[in-house]
Amino acid sequence: MQTINFIKTTGICLNIRPFSKTSQMVTWLTPNVGRLTTPIKGAQRPKSAFLGKCDIGYTCEIIFYAKDHNGVHHIKECHPINFREGLHTHWRVASVANYVCDLAMRTAQPNLANPALYNILVAMLDTLHTCQRHELSLALLWFESRVLHAIGVQPDFTICPHCPPQALHAFSTEEGRFYCEHRPSRLTHPPTLTLHDDLPTLFFTFLKMSLDEVLQQARATNRTDDLGRPEPFPGIFGLRRFLGVFINTHLDLAPGPRRTVLDLII
Repeated sequence: MQTINFIKTTGICLNIRPFSKTSQMVTWLTPNVGRLTTPIKGAQRPKSAFLGKCDIGYTCEIIFYAKDHNGVHHIKECHPINFREGLHTHWRVASVANYVCDLAMRTAQPNLANPALYNILVAMLDTLHTCQRHELSLALLWFESRVLHAIGVQPDFTICPHCPPQALHAFSTEEGRFYCEHRPSRLTHPPTLTLHDDLPTLFFTFLKMSLDEVLQQARATNRTDDLGRPEPFPGIFGLRRFLGVFINTHLDLAPGPRRTVLDLII
């Protein structure tokens, strides 16, 4: 007789999509199981035990049948433990929350635990509702930088020791590192971006600081750029452009969702 194993864990709801008139497929990010998808039959029926118990951004305690079907498991119980009502009070905050949950869903691997990615998402969702409008893009860049580090696809900002010191460097977007004559490229004409020294410094700053620390430091400064826009950290606008290109290249994600959410919050 086959033994049915149950796993009890906490999960953040990343995505909900219908797969019949009354049923749904829910994708979760968990700290110890990684990404998993649970079909919930009859989830939209008025008398369903799961009705209203999960939504994007919720943290729930879930119990599911442990079966290896490419990360798809049948759920037994679901109990919300953090509704994060603040994510639903303003449409800009909700837009960022949907984007970061989607990015986590596309970067997490099924049945592969990544506690760092889970903790980054928790920090982001717990803090988003406290951000002012001009701080939402800053929080988004912090999240993207930390996600790249958590999944091991971060850019290599090592400077060639044989090149003369200079403020601007050519970064090969395809190879994920700086390009120079001392480091031959496998590409005949590698596409490059010109990066200022402020950009790598800011990227590593985000890796060292929590989101709360980033926001506190941003609120303590009155720096603005030449156009009068808040610029709490030097290189913030360059990092926004760079991360968009890097994510599109190395994570094979369409640029549309990111561009849309940035247009909405800026």
